[in-house]
Amino acid sequence: MRDHLHLFMFLFCFSTGCIVSDVDHTIDITGYTGASVVLPCSCPDSQSTDTTFTWEFQRGNRWIQVSEDEKYSGRLVLFNEHSPTNLSLLISDLRINDQGYYKCTTQTNSVTFVELKVKGCDLVKYSRTLVVTGYSGESVVLLCSCSELLAKPQQIKWVYFINNEYEEIYPNEQIENFKNRVKLLNPNTPGDLSLHISALTSKDQGHYQCVSSQQVNSFSLKVLHDEATHQTSHQTQDFTTSQLLPTPQPYTSQRSRNNKKVTADDVELKRENNQDDVMYSAVVHVKAASTPAHDVPAEHTEYASINIKR
Repeated sequence: MRDHLHLFMFLFCFSTGCIVSDVDHTIDITGYTGASVVLPCSCPDSQSTDTTFTWEFQRGNRWIQVSEDEKYSGRLVLFNEHSPTNLSLLISDLRINDQGYYKCTTQTNSVTFVELKVKGCDLVKYSRTLVVTGYSGESVVLLCSCSELLAKPQQIKWVYFINNEYEEIYPNEQIENFKNRVKLLNPNTPGDLSLHISALTSKDQGHYQCVSSQQVNSFSLKVLHDEATHQTSHQTQDFTTSQLLPTPQPYTSQRSRNNKKVTADDVELKRENNQDDVMYSAVVHVKAASTPAHDVPAEHTEYASINIKR
């Protein structure tokens, strides 16, 4: 019986009339998809009773009671049971089609108008496929988000390209290799759709897509395999963005009789100010473009600090 009373066209009775607040202008309210919003309506007179009120929304030229439309089923809450003069309406799990004009009307034909605007999820778009580098055994994050972080998309899924087609890996893990290794980075932020992949392996390398409704962001993931490669990648990227440098060769040192200089494959390190101890530091991690001179079979070359004592 209690449930039927709540659903009965949102009609509530009091003993005296209610003149609702904000009758002279339309109240603007903004909500976000997936969230809740309160449409305000109240009686300023705390003694107001014997009033019937309704909430309606506009569809074309008609006003329809919200309780009579199936789309609001299970999403409406009124506050007047615990606060008789509070006639406000809460709508949960907002959708884009909830946007529009609403009105709260009392028995005395006093009316409050509310315009509800609902912001949905539009992906922050990238102009091209993003290339992301991860490292074997570690984790990686593929960044994807709504322009409104408070907006929850009506649909979100992550897919991976395999066997000439995209298959879903979140929220439905259709590929065995990804089970128990993928999750959203910030599940408590509705508009953050970034994907966290843990325990990377070479099998994870490839193409991914973040899909929200009809919007798509694409990613290319590269997986490297060891710490040395990790350091090499960062150093190489720094040099590439600043300037092009010749590929360093393996370090060899030679001390001349007069102790004036040390040569390292045409790199001259000069002593200064006749100091007894001289420290030279040149630490570089790069990936060699070709086999280094002197037939040293090194894929990566490291230049360490050099102490020269008199």
